[in-house]
Amino acid sequence: MKRFSGKTALITGASSGMGKDYARLLAAAGAHLVLTARREDRLVSLRDTLLAEFSVDVLVLPCDLMDPVSRQAMLDALDGRGVKVDILINNAGLGLQEPFVAMPWDHLQGMMDVDMTALTHLTHHFATRMQARGEGYVLLVASVAGHMAIPGYAGYSACKHYVRALGYALNGELRPAGVRVTVVSPGATETEFFDVAGHQRNLLAKLLTGKSEAVAWSALKGLHRGRREVVPGLINWLATLSARLLPYTLMRRIMEIIF
Repeated sequence: MKRFSGKTALITGASSGMGKDYARLLAAAGAHLVLTARREDRLVSLRDTLLAEFSVDVLVLPCDLMDPVSRQAMLDALDGRGVKVDILINNAGLGLQEPFVAMPWDHLQGMMDVDMTALTHLTHHFATRMQARGEGYVLLVASVAGHMAIPGYAGYSACKHYVRALGYALNGELRPAGVRVTVVSPGATETEFFDVAGHQRNLLAKLLTGKSEAVAWSALKGLHRGRREVVPGLINWLATLSARLLPYTLMRRIMEIIF
């Protein structure tokens, strides 16, 4: 990933899971980092670890992406410091497992604010500047769920459908200007996702859960190469293929068995 060396990457949701893996992999590639998430103590701990291992700059900017005021304050802080973001890793995401009509509206709205609104806001802000410079990289984290309609994850699946559609369109719009846009669609991954979602996985779901570092590596490799979408892991790729080929009723039943 030589192209990333010396560039500055903004990583959302950097305090845990794949966010930490993206930070470590990019630092190892020689990229300077801006780390953002709600939990400042975790960001500071990650910054100190990275500074001890790699010769890169690491800036911590806590932000609640659900809050538009907090998002704008982060963007203003970057502008005030004269930070040029070359690589945007839209990693932050929120999933909730619950029947759609049983989910409180504020929970559903909060998920949409993080998974769609904040992602779109940051993508628009930085892609505009990348296009003007004629170079840049944008990674949008979707999900295998974005290829399907999963009962119990109706809102989350819909959010990830949106992320995939946005990424596909931007890949075509921005490629002529030298901006690479890649969508990564992981399957179940060992992060805090299921704990936050309130999802008690069965044995089969646990067996199908992948490692977050491997997913992050595949995503960055795909971004580096300018691929439109990366689906890490053979099982996940087969699942997305099945979603296109199998009848919806059969695919829904399979998802109900797994989850």
